[in-house]
Amino acid sequence: MRATRTQLAGYDSMTGAKRCTQKQMILNLFYSPHMTLTRQEIADRTNLRLSSVCGRVRELIDGEALKVRGTQKCAATGVHNETLGLPAEVAA
Repeated sequence: MRATRTQLAGYDSMTGAKRCTQKQMILNLFYSPHMTLTRQEIADRTNLRLSSVCGRVRELIDGEALKVRGTQKCAATGVHNETLGLPAEVAA
């Protein structure tokens, strides 16, 4: 299971309109077919909490609106983070 009961309760309490708005905010960042961003970069640019970004990104990946396009090393932590972008058929 990907989410805890607390996370699922929080998700269920959020209105569908709010989830759609957050997903649209995220998709609007990908104005170029070659644009890739990490989840943290998305959170920084949209002023959404990272946990909200992660949830909406998962929905967008599951719905095939976004795709994992690679990894990027974080300068601060040295950890490799997934980079996200439009699917190849949309980006082409």
